[in-house]
Amino acid sequence: MKSQCLESNIWKFFIFNLTQRRHYVAILSIFFLTLPDTTAKQIGIYSLAGYLASFILEIPSGYLSDRIGHKKILVLSKILLLFSILSFIYATSLIYFIIGSVLFASSAAFESGTTSAFMHNTFIELKREKEYVKIMSKISANASLVAAFLILILPFTTKISIVFPLKINFVLDVIGLFVALSFVSPKEKITAQNEEPLPLKNLFKKLYGTGFYLMSVFLGIITGFVLAVSPYNGVYLQSLGFPVIFIGVLVSFSRVFMFFFGHFSHVIEKKIGAKDLIFYEIFFFTTLCLLISLYNNPYLVGLMIVILIGYYHARKMLMTGYFLDNFCVNDKLKATMLSINAQIESVFQAIAMLFLMFLMNYSYKIGYFFAGVMLFISLSLIYIRLRKKLK
Repeated sequence: MKSQCLESNIWKFFIFNLTQRRHYVAILSIFFLTLPDTTAKQIGIYSLAGYLASFILEIPSGYLSDRIGHKKILVLSKILLLFSILSFIYATSLIYFIIGSVLFASSAAFESGTTSAFMHNTFIELKREKEYVKIMSKISANASLVAAFLILILPFTTKISIVFPLKINFVLDVIGLFVALSFVSPKEKITAQNEEPLPLKNLFKKLYGTGFYLMSVFLGIITGFVLAVSPYNGVYLQSLGFPVIFIGVLVSFSRVFMFFFGHFSHVIEKKIGAKDLIFYEIFFFTTLCLLISLYNNPYLVGLMIVILIGYYHARKMLMTGYFLDNFCVNDKLKATMLSINAQIESVFQAIAMLFLMFLMNYSYKIGYFFAGVMLFISLSLIYIRLRKKLK
């Protein structure tokens, strides 16, 4: 009976994962600019406020999750998300958007790492840990397909009201909260060497020499540049002559790509493995960024952007599984370890955004070209040291 209840976490995670996605993001900035006395520059203000909140809370939230329980933090994450979207729905000025962004970023920080740790423990107790990457990738892929549909449909509901898409997302978040409350917490299995959670500073030391930091920096550089170019994808395509009305369709296609790749990521894990995959990723991400900068055909460039974004997000479960299998130095600090990785990635995202902000202002093509060159140089240098550490 207990195992059946625990098994329910798997299908519940699909609903939880779907309700975590922000299908209204493309509409949010448009809604903000309809408010009185608002400017495009202020979008950067509330975005920065959210980023700072996420940066400050990332590691502490993971550590708190490991100490008080993953389920409690997932419930807290959902509550913060509900208050976040309410702040946006009832917004009348910039301050509401700042509050909403801070709450949203805080929710994301608490959820980051915690979900993976919670589900990994679930699979361990079910004695199905070897299926973790396969099943979790498929669940995430299926959620991406539903998200693609919602991204296409929600903009049309703005004819009813500009905030109507947000209200739909609010309903989804309420459902997500009930799902989080219904999760069944797996029992903690404690090994002799992992009886008590390490103090945070000791965890940092114990991870040193395992390859964790090199791997985090490697993936952080990829994350940094891929996410840093993302805000410019739409305007770059528009400058090449891509129809504005089809930008949303392009975003949906990236989710469809995530769906197909997610269903085959376990095959890549089995045939190639994360260790060899990151070697190929040096050339994959570099080549795509360079080609995006060199071609002028908006539809070809759009296809490459779909592949870039879709693949990046689709292989995240595979990488998370690798971290849990190879860098978990303490069974009680899984969420903390994943949060440290996420923090390192966010640092490189900030660095990449800073560089590209100036280059993109001068030329989009130069920005993408620079991203490709920097990816190749930095990833190649790190991989030389990293390959000796990986199992």
